[in-house]
Amino acid sequence: MGSPHEDDATSALDARTSSQDHQEREPVPTISLKVTHVPPGAAARPTPQFDKPLFRGTGDTDYLCGNCGAAIAASMGPAQRVIIDAATCSACGAENEFPLSLRA
Repeated sequence: MGSPHEDDATSALDARTSSQDHQEREPVPTISLKVTHVPPGAAARPTPQFDKPLFRGTGDTDYLCGNCGAAIAASMGPAQRVIIDAATCSACGAENEFPLSLRA
């Protein structure tokens, strides 16, 4: 049997490992885009009909339609950019503006 100090070190290591495991299971960060135009007759939050984003990166942040929540730019990394200022959501037709930090 180990010394009390070894048990403390093992407990600390187990806690840190459990914390890291918990972090890996957390959901992907999401950012809702600013809606600049909602088409007439569009519901406030319709159910997304399409699941394919306009842009797909290699990071861990999804940019969602501010109207319906559909992914417009998925898995974007901190250094990745889009080449347009705004995009129309394929699910609900709302126009969404990308933040300056995401624009090329």
